Amino acid sequence: MHYKSILEIIEKSQGLQKLQAHSLALQKIAEIVMPILPEELQPHIKIADYQHTILYLELKSAAFATQLRFLLPSLLQTLCLKPGLHRLREIKYYVQPRQD
Repeated sequence: MHYKSILEIIEKSQGLQKLQAHSLALQKIAEIVMPILPEELQPHIKIADYQHTILYLELKSAAFATQLRFLLPSLLQTLCLKPGLHRLREIKYYVQPRQD
């Protein structure tokens, strides 16, 4: 029996190829965004998505959302100057639901 590797499976699926490309794009965006954020916020924020000029961030709690809210104007202005993010027009965020 021959088991296929992940790469073989991805090569045969256009949907998986798109998903992989989007995932890699989000990783590159995270490499740009995370160092710009204050150190104390970095572990509590994840890049959730980037679509149609909007960056979506996921936060671990409402307390971090409050801190981020004050940083958004300067963060947006800084990120718009970065290669690959020049089309960015808005940053939205949401608090991750609790998982008790």
